[in-house]
Amino acid sequence: MIGELTPLQKERQDKILQAAARYFARVHFHEADMDSIARDAGVGKGTLYRYFKNKEDLYLKTIQYLSVQAFEHLHEKAGQASSFKDYLETIIDTAIDYFVQHPDTFSMVLMSNLARIPAVLQAMEQATGKYFHSFKNHMEQAIASNEILPLDAKIVYSTLFAMIINAVHSILLRRSGDAETFKQTIKTILLQGLIKE
Repeated sequence: MIGELTPLQKERQDKILQAAARYFARVHFHEADMDSIARDAGVGKGTLYRYFKNKEDLYLKTIQYLSVQAFEHLHEKAGQASSFKDYLETIIDTAIDYFVQHPDTFSMVLMSNLARIPAVLQAMEQATGKYFHSFKNHMEQAIASNEILPLDAKIVYSTLFAMIINAVHSILLRRSGDAETFKQTIKTILLQGLIKE
């Protein structure tokens, strides 16, 4: 295993992680083999083991890599919002667009959440924890300014992403509905509710 990575080594590691993401999106973890991943990445199997201890390590690092890329993009866009309403709308729009444009990332995130394997869930938590805290901070500020109801941030965050994941799943896998309709529906449910006053 390599310690501190040089820029060239980081580039090679990213190339391996990208190839692994494409591979793991097609092939279940237990059926996956390191030879195929090395071939897809254009590196030797020995090089793969210089960067990753084993298949499980590569899988977990791939999940972390993809999660960080997705959530970094998402929160970078949402961080520019001037109100919690704008922040929430930006998260919904950006997340759905990102996952529709990056189906391999979506497949890995979806499979990781469905697996319920402690090591996988821990890898996801490590990769996305700081983004939840950013969401929670935005929510606490909005509660303090009386912009939103005082609800539990973790439940709101989980519900929001469950809705987004279901929307993207419907768009990509079921081919039912379009992104704009899902975005608008989720925004309406979260920002206005279902019940007419």
